[in-house]
Amino acid sequence: MTATRWHLLRHAPADVEKGTVYGRTDVPALPQDPALIERIAARLPAESLLITTPLRRTTETAEMLEAAGLAPRNRIVEAAFAEQDFGAWEGTTHDALGQEGSADYAAFWDNPARNRPPGGESFADLAARASAAFATLTETHPARDIVLIGHGGSIRAIIATILGITPENALAMEIAPLSLSLADHTRGGEAAGALSPWRVRGLNIRAGV
Repeated sequence: MTATRWHLLRHAPADVEKGTVYGRTDVPALPQDPALIERIAARLPAESLLITTPLRRTTETAEMLEAAGLAPRNRIVEAAFAEQDFGAWEGTTHDALGQEGSADYAAFWDNPARNRPPGGESFADLAARASAAFATLTETHPARDIVLIGHGGSIRAIIATILGITPENALAMEIAPLSLSLADHTRGGEAAGALSPWRVRGLNIRAGV
């Protein structure tokens, strides 16, 4: 049985003030050390399906990797893997929101996996859309190498889907910028007696090390 191999890479650090809420804000990626990008590109498979999101920090990370030698067979944009929408809080810092004493902001932290910012979406909302797209792409691209340059939120959501864990537990996972997580899906795994068709081969690997 041939596996569909997912390579989940979080985008390069974003060019924003520390502590800024920037889920759907279309901020650029910071330029990176070319040697680091070359090491990351060397760990990713050639002839892959390369997926980015509509947000430029993923596209710019892909462009860095392609300039360093990554050669995907084809490339698509998948909006379902975009970062969580934080609505009215986008572009504001957590410090500023806390100092304002907003009841909405205080209440959000009672259950950050399920609560929605004003005009935004919850992490559970993100997980629902990302997991649906993930299942479809796994089904329609069997036995392929798939590289997703995604966001911390969308990669947590995908790993939660694979492991069958709740959105609350998924938020406990660290997904660092330019870290790599690896998962393989084997068709017929359940029929062969396996507990799951999925195998997680790595999580939050510092891909340039």
